[in-house]
Amino acid sequence: MRKITVSRIVLVFVLILSLLLTGCAAGDKGNKAQDTPKPQAQTEVQTPAKEKVKVTLYFANKEADALVPVQREIDKPKDIVMALINELNNPGDYAPVLPKGTKLLSYEKSGDTITLNFNQAFANLQGTTGELIAINSVVDTITELPEFKKVKILVEGKTLTTGHAVYDQPLTRDESMIKK
Repeated sequence: MRKITVSRIVLVFVLILSLLLTGCAAGDKGNKAQDTPKPQAQTEVQTPAKEKVKVTLYFANKEADALVPVQREIDKPKDIVMALINELNNPGDYAPVLPKGTKLLSYEKSGDTITLNFNQAFANLQGTTGELIAINSVVDTITELPEFKKVKILVEGKTLTTGHAVYDQPLTRDESMIKK
């Protein structure tokens, strides 16, 4: 009789244990469904529409002998000067105006003058026309901003010197290369 009692106790214990484990597993499935966030709803709520701003950039025409004003709408940047130079590095359907690899390292504002400090790549200007296109593109683009009338260009912190000119003074807007 003792064997039957021990067997029954073991059987009852196994049944209770299996019921408890099955109940816990079913409870986990229910919690997972409730805890899973809906990523689309969060994305829609957290992503505000980006504000846009219209800018005028000056790119070289197909023959690379004149500048063409190009209006673009870009996301409103925190730093408009850096954004404009970055846009000049992406000519799209126009001829490039800046030498390959050109980066704006820094800039400094002083009244209505801005001093732009480019990396060494900017000094790789090709010929007289290429030099005039690049420099006028930068100056004309930056002076579209109402706060700047003059632009001084440095390369690695030093005066830009090419085979054609020494650019040791701030430059003003020159529309003679703009194709009308």
